Amino acid sequence: MSVTDLHPEKSGGTYAEGLARAEQMQADTEARRIKNEGERVRQELANERARAKAQKDIQRDLDDAAEERRHRGEARREAAEAKARAAKSAATWRKAAKAIAAVCIVVSLPLQVMAFWDPHAWFLVAAPFVLEGVAWALLCGAQAAIDEGRPSWHYRLGALIQALIAAGINYAHGSAEYGMATGIGGALCSVIGPMIWDLHEHGRITKREGRTPRSVRRAERRADRAELQHLDAVNAARAARDTDVWERALDLAAAYGEVRPGRRSGLLSLRGAKAPKVVPSEKTYTRACVEIHGAEPGSTAERIAHMRTAKRAVRIAQNGPLDGPQKDANPQVDSQTPAVDDELSTARRKAPKTPGEDGRKRNGGTPPRRRPGTVKYHPAAKKQMALAAARQTD
Repeated sequence: MSVTDLHPEKSGGTYAEGLARAEQMQADTEARRIKNEGERVRQELANERARAKAQKDIQRDLDDAAEERRHRGEARREAAEAKARAAKSAATWRKAAKAIAAVCIVVSLPLQVMAFWDPHAWFLVAAPFVLEGVAWALLCGAQAAIDEGRPSWHYRLGALIQALIAAGINYAHGSAEYGMATGIGGALCSVIGPMIWDLHEHGRITKREGRTPRSVRRAERRADRAELQHLDAVNAARAARDTDVWERALDLAAAYGEVRPGRRSGLLSLRGAKAPKVVPSEKTYTRACVEIHGAEPGSTAERIAHMRTAKRAVRIAQNGPLDGPQKDANPQVDSQTPAVDDELSTARRKAPKTPGEDGRKRNGGTPPRRRPGTVKYHPAAKKQMALAAARQTD
């Protein structure tokens, strides 16, 4: 006999079940493998996308850094080129000024020597060198004052006066001896040389002090005048519209010291010149409005009331008449709470409810049908209901 014959009840059923379980396990294993393979592929794709995104971000950051370095390099290069051009222009201007000054000395100095030449007073030949030399010495003093940061206007003024004296001598002598053209040319050479060098020094002063160009200063003055005119027009309109508020604003501005200086102040104002003008600021005018009307500028109690009335009218026109509050309305009465006549309640005494009425406004007085246990009460509400029931029983 075989094992199958000895155990017929175990042979077929056990083998079939084992085979089915083996097939099921094999199918489950294959499904898990496929699932794991899918998860692995998806994870690899996600990792690849993350790496690609990270690489893209890194490349973008590198590109941005390179672009920023390129812009900084261009800015430094442009600044260096501008500085080199400015230095070259300054050097060229300095050389041109020196050349013009030298040429003017060559023309004006001999003419003055001829004007002062006298065989019987040969020592007067030094006078032209004194006249021309004093002007250039004063210009050298102005240059030293500029380098040291001291005032230089008096040096430059003295050099100009000395140049005009030399120009007058050259004009008188040249016109008398050689004609009008020679006199005018000699006079101009006596003035042009020091004047050209003075312009060069004036440019150095402007650069050192950082002065604003004249065109910019004129534009700023025009803007300031326009702003003052606008402010005067606004103040005039405010004074005409509301005298009380404007007077209070003037009082506050005077107390705060908000004064605009006149064109001429100080001692001249005592002699009939334009005196300082009190001009309230926006903050001061706002405070004056709050003190007089109790509201910000442009608002009064009448205006606010009118605005509220207009808003209410618009709301009624859009939504229809508004229902007034019901004196006997009790929105917190639950539907399944039995209506009781509470003698302590004035509203209930005036308008007692009929049985089954819960007092709600929009359900017609008929509560919805409810079943026990559908509403969960708070312990405090249960206690209050128990007290109400006890009072009703008593």
